[in-house]
Amino acid sequence: MANAFDALFGNSEVKTLFSQCIKDNKLSHAYMLVGPEGCGKKTFVKAIAQNLARHDGSEEEAIARIATGHSPDVLSISTEDKRIGIDTVRSFVSTVYLTPNELDFKMYIFDKADKMTPQAQNALLKIIEEPPKRVYIFLICANPASLLQTVRSRVIAVNMQTFSETQVREYIEKSAPELALSTSEERMAFALKTSCGALGAVKRLLDPENGEFEAFSTAREIITALSRKNRGVSYFDFISIILLFADNSEKLVLLLKYLSLFYRDILAAQNSDELEILTLTEDEAIKFSSVFPISSVLDILDLITEVTGNMAFNSNLGLASAYLAENLWHRT
Repeated sequence: MANAFDALFGNSEVKTLFSQCIKDNKLSHAYMLVGPEGCGKKTFVKAIAQNLARHDGSEEEAIARIATGHSPDVLSISTEDKRIGIDTVRSFVSTVYLTPNELDFKMYIFDKADKMTPQAQNALLKIIEEPPKRVYIFLICANPASLLQTVRSRVIAVNMQTFSETQVREYIEKSAPELALSTSEERMAFALKTSCGALGAVKRLLDPENGEFEAFSTAREIITALSRKNRGVSYFDFISIILLFADNSEKLVLLLKYLSLFYRDILAAQNSDELEILTLTEDEAIKFSSVFPISSVLDILDLITEVTGNMAFNSNLGLASAYLAENLWHRT
């Protein structure tokens, strides 16, 4: 009998846990899978559903539809908005008591469950407390602290495995050798560090069509230019860096993301007992922390939050880019 876990890398302890629960017919009604974005949480839940369906004796065609996301009984619940609201959860509640279509169970995957509003979580809580028979709920989240304690206390938390940079590099070299060979060492180092050990995230970051490495590089160029302000770098040179890169809203939002991460790392270097350096190298963070005073770093982080918020409301790209450049220059 095929095991859907065999195709998944790592997580041997979690695989053993769920394999035994399925074998013993003791799968709980509600779980919370915890791990960083891109670590394969949703893919893992689909593998659980496949193994459960095969254990039940479901037809292979129905099992195959789970993997492709086309099963009418294994449903992903998410939203295009930033939050999962109460209407989305109410829609889920309206279907949860319906008979399965082709499997002997129904499974609901709440993608980015930590983005649920408190009202939505309370609506979900009623189902978690009194679940219908053979209905399984999986909450996928990177930040479980965002969930209400009443929700967290009623689900079984399972931490997904992440991997060292060495393990991730070996995985990429084996699973995608052409991608590994065509990737520059600088981009590879960026992807390994930024992915936080999540295999799906590192593949996404290595994709040549992905613009995050370019945003990362531009953010570093901006901070380097600011550190040399009036010492070989003019305001015209500086504003050109931003305007030439941010030729659409998506690029500007990515640039803001990495600027925020970089300044957060500079702050971490200035408060080494409290924060961990995540994106810059330790040497870079220390070097920049000696150039930018804490008051300036905090002021710029507020600026980045302001511009990011404006972009969420479709602020004019040219005006937002110019406003960002002018304020970065004058607040440094």
